Amino acid sequence: MSEQLRRVFARPLPWLLIYGALMAYGIYAWLHIPVEVLPRFNYPQISVITHDAGATAEELETRITRPIEGQILALPNLVTVRSTMGHGSVQTNVRFTRGSNAQQDLQAVNSAIDRARGDLPAAAQPYAEIMGNAINEVADYTAHIPAGVAPVAVQRAVQATIEPALRALPGVQRVEVYGSGDEALWVQPDLAALHRYGVPVTAITSALKQHVLLRSGGFIHQGHQHVLIEARSLPTKASDLAQIPVPSRSGLIALHDLARLVRAPVPTQNAVQLDGRASIAVTVFKQPGASTLPVTRAVQAALKQTQNQLPKGVHWVRTYSQGHLVQLIGSDLGRNLLIGALLAVGVLFWVLGAGRGIWALALSIPMSILLGIAGLYAFGESLNLMTLGALSVAVGLLADDAIIVLEAIYHRWEAGDERWPGIRRGLADIVSPDVSGSLTTVSVFVPLLFVGGLAGLFFIPFALAMTLAILASLFISLTLIPLGLGFMRARPRARPTAGARALDRLRGRNERLFGVVLRYPRWSLSLCVALLLASVAGLALVSVNFLPLPNEGVMLASFTLPPGTALEQTESTVDRLTQKLRADPAVAHTFARIGSASATAYTEPAYAGEIQIVLKPGIGVNSLNRIGQRLLQEGRTTGVQMAIGTPTLERLGESLSGLPQPFVIRLFGHDINTLRTLSEKIAGRLRHVSALTDIFNNDGYPITQLQLLPKQAAMAVYGLTPAGLYQQIDPLLAGDVVARVPQGNVPVDLYVRLAQAPDLSLPALRQLPIHTRGWTTLGQLAQLKLVNTPNQLRHIDGARALDIYATPVGSLGGAIADAKQAIHGLHLPPGYRMGFGGLYPELIHTAIGIGIAAIAAFVLMVGILIIQFDGLLAPGLLLLQIPLAFTGGAIALTLSGVGLNATGLVAFLALVGLSLNHGIVLLFRVRRNEAEGLPVEDAVREAVHVRFRPIVLTTLTAVLGMLPTALGWGQGAAPEQGLAIVILGGMIWSALLTTNLIPALYLARRQKQSSGH
Repeated sequence: MSEQLRRVFARPLPWLLIYGALMAYGIYAWLHIPVEVLPRFNYPQISVITHDAGATAEELETRITRPIEGQILALPNLVTVRSTMGHGSVQTNVRFTRGSNAQQDLQAVNSAIDRARGDLPAAAQPYAEIMGNAINEVADYTAHIPAGVAPVAVQRAVQATIEPALRALPGVQRVEVYGSGDEALWVQPDLAALHRYGVPVTAITSALKQHVLLRSGGFIHQGHQHVLIEARSLPTKASDLAQIPVPSRSGLIALHDLARLVRAPVPTQNAVQLDGRASIAVTVFKQPGASTLPVTRAVQAALKQTQNQLPKGVHWVRTYSQGHLVQLIGSDLGRNLLIGALLAVGVLFWVLGAGRGIWALALSIPMSILLGIAGLYAFGESLNLMTLGALSVAVGLLADDAIIVLEAIYHRWEAGDERWPGIRRGLADIVSPDVSGSLTTVSVFVPLLFVGGLAGLFFIPFALAMTLAILASLFISLTLIPLGLGFMRARPRARPTAGARALDRLRGRNERLFGVVLRYPRWSLSLCVALLLASVAGLALVSVNFLPLPNEGVMLASFTLPPGTALEQTESTVDRLTQKLRADPAVAHTFARIGSASATAYTEPAYAGEIQIVLKPGIGVNSLNRIGQRLLQEGRTTGVQMAIGTPTLERLGESLSGLPQPFVIRLFGHDINTLRTLSEKIAGRLRHVSALTDIFNNDGYPITQLQLLPKQAAMAVYGLTPAGLYQQIDPLLAGDVVARVPQGNVPVDLYVRLAQAPDLSLPALRQLPIHTRGWTTLGQLAQLKLVNTPNQLRHIDGARALDIYATPVGSLGGAIADAKQAIHGLHLPPGYRMGFGGLYPELIHTAIGIGIAAIAAFVLMVGILIIQFDGLLAPGLLLLQIPLAFTGGAIALTLSGVGLNATGLVAFLALVGLSLNHGIVLLFRVRRNEAEGLPVEDAVREAVHVRFRPIVLTTLTAVLGMLPTALGWGQGAAPEQGLAIVILGGMIWSALLTTNLIPALYLARRQKQSSGH
């Protein structure tokens, strides 16, 4: 049976079918794999946003936070529940145990919210999502509204027809429309008329509720038809309300005699401006895992098709599109991958000639990439900055195994072996070190696949892409190359090419260098160690960025005014600020979002928000920092805190906002004022700790609040209860939606509120007439008291808390130790406690996870090397090569002037495995030579001579494959430039070590062993 199988697989047809199927699946995966900017977040943390405009922190705590937390805290596998409440919104972050399924966690949280809905205010609509959904914001459009067109009319048109069309698009998760309050039939009570007719405001709300009706009235038979009866009273115009009768002591009074009736938007604590004019914004979120570019193109097409449904003169301005960034990254990196692959193939033809076998070698690069993409697709991954970064590294390395196999076979042919016997013997010579080298490289990345927490969000996609690409390359090198050489009847060139002659000359120079290193192995090692230390020190000169991105066409400025600043003042300040920004020659448009609409997942108060600065076309990526600094300087305004970045980094920050800060002191207790007083004392002590800076006591920041405290004696005299008093105050001051009237796709609210409510002074409020047995002023029934209250409240696992933030200057552990000493002896009242929270436990868990992964990788590498080699000498030298290989990457990065970032750090990690492959192949040849009886020095020199060409070839292909990205060709290559530079420098230096220092140290040690010392 085995002989029959051997004969079957010795024919080309079975292999053509196998590779045809693999390539077909690879092409299918390439066409269907999602393309995104960042890896998909699947962290087991759920964020719940709930809006209740105008509610104070204590009111939010009682009416929203406690009901929701009461249900969530009963869920299994919880780690912590953290809630922040203030400024009319509540954000609750629910973290589950590591390894938990985020989708199932989301379902559990939504079920808990459903159980709590009966205890929530009618206007509160909690929205839960997996942490990280902010990075799925893929498109922002803002309406340019000409003078004479009301923004509320535009918003209603968008909500009625355009929003449903966008929601129906494939890949769209959520659509947010905001900027104006919802359109309403606004009943504005006339206080003088109410007083004159003796009508309380509650009579108006009651009358309105009685005149809105939409109910079933049964059915009748009309001939052969079954006809339903509908009772309907649905006022949709202000004139429909005018004659509604309101009871009074003297009879029924028409509503228009008691109030002004208008159709207008409900007042909000948020606003949207496009180039300084009030506007309407549309924000689109894609489904996690959906490909970005098709979604953004579909959104743009849908808005264009529905343009005629907007009021005349209104048109859309695109203020952000993640598709632009994805297309930029994909096109530039794709082009660089293609150019790199062509350069790598070109050098192979230059050195090895255009023989038949070289075509099989050239095919190995695209085939390995296709198989790698197919593997990513099968594992549910996307093409993003991390996986594309891995493929950028891999494009130059994928020919590595194939070159080694091809060279081994060519060496056998050159020694006189026939075609198939030479293939079998060459493959036998190289298969063991080739497999060991690839598995050693893979062993670095496999443990990272099991790293959880934040590190796993970025490490896992990169490690998976590298692992799949390397294994694909190994499979192709051991099958396609030998079979292709055999079936295509390839032979080595009789006469060397120009490239081969150049390599021979380079080999001669390297052998002279090897002779020098051989005479002074210790001095050579000392020099390499000194270079390593110097290169690491040189990294201090390298700028550090988290994730540099190409020009997205937009910059994002976040702003914050002093807490408590009124919306009107914020709008005025932002208008002045955007005027300055639009004066810059690089700026095309400004889009300002102030506060947070209840239909969105934003939680900023009315004194904060963000400005999207749309840049003019043609701005280069290298100009972004300069433009950002200039805009920051131009937008500088007294009393405004402002920071400028890119949208993707801002979205990433929003995605991680549910995570704890680096340093936090958490204060627990029951009384708000006592918590605020204690937090001020703690913050005062921390300011004397040199290891901490930027002490931020935001939770304890006092804001002014007006409290209405009923006078019980006066209330008893007039037979009024606090609830009865509130029933009259609420529709006058807070506003009350008494009913919703269906009108097309968008209902119209019946809204009651004094038109001048926000502008009433404290004396005017005291004179507000309240209907009792007659009329009594509010000041007679309640005390109006201005008090200071904390800016916001927090709950940690259901307990009240305030957080005090700081930035550690040195190590986090040292800062915590100094902080403990500073607050030692602080007296806390009974029932109050404090502790350290923040990112410290998270960093410990992440460090432990990475540490375990590093130990596992080290154990795997050592195990593979020990299995491959007898004794510990060869494995020890190969492990020594790992830190030394960092030298090349660090020097290349320092000299390039490119900053160090997350992808660059991953590149240093990748060098651990990539630096070993050549050394394994060379030392395996040395040991085999020794086993065949060669003296140790001859064995080493022969291995260096024979393996020099494949080592240089693989290094050249790796360098040329990554060269376009390392040079930063195209703005989309910017995020991967540091990664390519580090790998490029590390590979060159590693090749020098492999062909000089490592064999010299091996020979010196073996000679010492032979002499008996």
